[in-house]
Amino acid sequence: MNRPYVIINCAMSADGKIALPNRKQLRLSCDKDLERMYKLRNEFDAVLVGIGSILSDNPKLTVKEKYVKNPCQPIRIVIDSKCKTPTDSLVVNQITKTFIVTNKRCDKKFEKNVEIIECPTDLDGLIDLEIMLDILHKRGIKTLMIEGGGTVIWSFLKKDLVDDLHVYIAPIIIGGKKTPTMTDGPGIKSEDEIISLKIVAIKNLGNGILIHYKRL
Repeated sequence: MNRPYVIINCAMSADGKIALPNRKQLRLSCDKDLERMYKLRNEFDAVLVGIGSILSDNPKLTVKEKYVKNPCQPIRIVIDSKCKTPTDSLVVNQITKTFIVTNKRCDKKFEKNVEIIECPTDLDGLIDLEIMLDILHKRGIKTLMIEGGGTVIWSFLKKDLVDDLHVYIAPIIIGGKKTPTMTDGPGIKSEDEIISLKIVAIKNLGNGILIHYKRL
């Protein structure tokens, strides 16, 4: 299988949360981390999120000229098996291309910059990430940045499809048993399934810490 170089970039609280207990979006990055994120996004061919992030946060997934002059806008990719992406969501505006990855025919009418990519599902009934990455690679996407949400991040890590992780940790506590976390999937069942990482670098950034990991 050919696939892009894949990184995960996210921000979380000191207790691993990425939103409020009611799942409302919460800014966790400081100004310096936002600048780092936009510059990093500018360097990648594509940026990917799941449909949950689109429905809850309505992100543009573009690069702001405030942080990068004459930005190279990445292709935006949404994993959306049931094609729930609203036709008026910001992720399908005409600033740049958008791929919506689904496992069935989508009859919604989007602008010409939006392409629907049909992809088979895996044994769990989810989009088969390995096949999807192969499709994206054939479309010229050699570098891919994953920004969420927790279920998507978990799926990529569990299937060993991640090369690097950049995690900003804000010095706050959110709490809550059901509060969304960085890896919101089912989790492992035994110690043999632990996902091991190697710390490459740690640096102070604003009022928080940025940790660069590699997948072992």
